[in-house]
Amino acid sequence: MTTKLTIDEILQLDAEINGFTTPQGDVIYEGFNKQPLSILLKYELSEFSKRLKEERETVESLRNELITKYGDPQEDGSIQITPTIEQTKGKKTETVKNPKYIEFIEEYGKLLNKQIEVEHPEITKEDLKDAGKTKDQYNILFRLIQKG
Repeated sequence: MTTKLTIDEILQLDAEINGFTTPQGDVIYEGFNKQPLSILLKYELSEFSKRLKEERETVESLRNELITKYGDPQEDGSIQITPTIEQTKGKKTETVKNPKYIEFIEEYGKLLNKQIEVEHPEITKEDLKDAGKTKDQYNILFRLIQKG
């Protein structure tokens, strides 16, 4: 089956299926793969997950490229882009929006809003019968459910 999704939705779908934990250790999504599913669906989802992971890696690489393009080198060798900057006018210093950050957000937003066709395994309502036993919300995954 195929469904048209934005790249942002694909990243969300990856988190819904595989789970997502913040760098601080907070579990945002447990992951649909951890639910009791048929072994066949788990296999199909694992294959699908590989493609989602490739998309995520591509987007992260492009995002890093944009950070390099619009960011400023730091003393520790990293590159950072901040939403605001300090600007001095005469004796007065004020915080203003960083024009480079605005350009970064606009360009990155265009990437995230790009729509592509995604081939995915068939998912039925029956496959989701235990989805209510988790705190996860499967907003994008629910859109892939086979109707009827």
